[in-house]
Amino acid sequence: MPWETGGSAAIVLKDPKNGLTMTTVRTLLTKLAADPANGIDRVLEGDELHRRGGYPNASFFVGLKPGWRTGTSLTGPVLSSLKAGGTHGQLPDLPDLRASFFLVGPGVAAGKNLGLIDMRDIAPTLAKAAGLSLPTADGKSLLP
Repeated sequence: MPWETGGSAAIVLKDPKNGLTMTTVRTLLTKLAADPANGIDRVLEGDELHRRGGYPNASFFVGLKPGWRTGTSLTGPVLSSLKAGGTHGQLPDLPDLRASFFLVGPGVAAGKNLGLIDMRDIAPTLAKAAGLSLPTADGKSLLP
């Protein structure tokens, strides 16, 4: 069963050392990804996914295109149309899904462009702007 996260699904195998299962699942995912009607942007192998810091126990990761999301139903059609809405879980390198981050206030340089930022930097940045610190945060403050 996939570990679905909205815009993606991690595929965790019971025994990732089982070569036949690994090959069978890889073949199935490759076939599904080749059909544009399935909404799959790409399938990542476990090694690439782990280098990116995601799902250490997953063997594959299925990233969906913008506007697509995974479901959890065990019955009904495999694909169905849904009311438009937000979700999470997409791969972070899809330009169509990027958002804006604005910060205004004392100690914040006017007109400064931070460029593309890591979302893990937002909490430490807001904490610093509020005069607080988050020493165990994964990210870093974007403020001097």
